[in-house]
Amino acid sequence: MKFRVLLSITLALAAINGAIVAYRFLRPPPPSGPVTDRTPADKTAPPVAQPATPTPDQALEKPAPVEKHAMLSLPPPPRLSNRVADRVLVEKNAHRLTLFRHNRPIGSYEIALGRQPMGAKQFEGDNKTPEGRYVIDSRKRDSAYHRALHISYPGPADVASAAKQKRPAGGNIMIHGLPNGMESLGSLHRLRDWTAGCIAVTNSEIEELWQSIPDGTPIEIRP
Repeated sequence: MKFRVLLSITLALAAINGAIVAYRFLRPPPPSGPVTDRTPADKTAPPVAQPATPTPDQALEKPAPVEKHAMLSLPPPPRLSNRVADRVLVEKNAHRLTLFRHNRPIGSYEIALGRQPMGAKQFEGDNKTPEGRYVIDSRKRDSAYHRALHISYPGPADVASAAKQKRPAGGNIMIHGLPNGMESLGSLHRLRDWTAGCIAVTNSEIEELWQSIPDGTPIEIRP
């Protein structure tokens, strides 16, 4: 009887010891790293929102204009009219006066000359129109010929040439309109050369030339 009791106790202890060994063997090992309270990232969490890719229509849209502070705008500098000449050419044989600006003709006028149109002026009283290079050096509003633009004749060469003939070179050579009181002649004045050596145009034409030829403009008079 005692033997059975001892055998039962021995078997029970052996079963307990076997269970303890089996638990220790089968238990998972503890984590090697330090224990934290962070929760592992959820693989199903939504991704971070990325900037939307613009559509082709959006990509072609122009950016909104940047608002600028209002600025005080200055008026543009005055511009010379395209009708203002920088050179005048007179061709005596063609009876033509041409205005040029930047080497381009901007106006042309038929003219009358001195009563002796052939040849250059030699001296005072020969009724010839000068030939050569001069400038428009002054103007007269109260001319006897309805406005007049004065030509800088005589130059030094003209004075010397007239002196060789023991004659004065003369002067008062102008581009002018019709005699006062005879404006009704109009273009008929060009039927003959009638001046004492000047260059004549109609009254309306001298008004245009008055506006288009500033003082100091070079003028060339060719045969």
